[in-house]
Amino acid sequence: MTETTHDGPYLLEGTGLGKSYGGVHAVDDVSLRLSAGEVLGLIGPNGAGKTTLVDLLDGAQPADRGTLTIRGRRLGGPPSRRARAGLARTFQHPHLAHDLTVRENILLGAAAPKLAGVGGLIAGLVAGAFRPAGARFEGTLRRVAEALELGDLSRRCGDLTLGEQRLVEVARALAQEPSVLLLDEPFAGADSIGIGAISAAVRTVRAQGCGIILVDHNVDIVASLVDRVMLLRTGTVVFDGDPAECLASAEMQDVYFGTGGESVAP
Repeated sequence: MTETTHDGPYLLEGTGLGKSYGGVHAVDDVSLRLSAGEVLGLIGPNGAGKTTLVDLLDGAQPADRGTLTIRGRRLGGPPSRRARAGLARTFQHPHLAHDLTVRENILLGAAAPKLAGVGGLIAGLVAGAFRPAGARFEGTLRRVAEALELGDLSRRCGDLTLGEQRLVEVARALAQEPSVLLLDEPFAGADSIGIGAISAAVRTVRAQGCGIILVDHNVDIVASLVDRVMLLRTGTVVFDGDPAECLASAEMQDVYFGTGGESVAP
């Protein structure tokens, strides 16, 4: 895998991030750095804090502690503001408009960073702001559709399988042309074709300089795609480094096979 340089300012940097629910520390003093063109894998058992950490990065949940910057600038506020700063994400459970077509859902992704919040999205729909506007959008739509082998874009998203919906959600995120892409379990429910398409898309956008944070329970797939792995346990980072070294580490064995651990996904 291509070596990633860490010289100069990081694309995304979080310092001392924390989120607590009562006495439970879901994310506890986590710091991370992501460079342009780097893929960082987040792994760990259920309850390790992976999705909560992604929520803190994209603003779905406010952090109780810590700071976050993108290209050296302080990043805060709701997801809409962070989308305009260059962040895009997918979710554990696809957040699609099921009554809209594949094409329309991708178009929502392309338009979302330009419109503020739900009110802006509704106003944009009323005003027809989500209609293709020129060759630039058409090119983006065509690239992501072909990269993910989406096929017929006129299909209604509610009629798709879970694996197909995940492909559409990844396509919608890519249509934002982000500088940072957060993928939360994109392979869950996908068949071999979908896994191959998403993996190829990760490699393509990485080569274009996008920084990617990939969360998934299938550690073998994660290890095959990422430059670096962060292993989480009960909200804390217990390993941060080379994927192969992580898989062979005592920390990995303890997290997945120790007392109260769970087996590594095949």
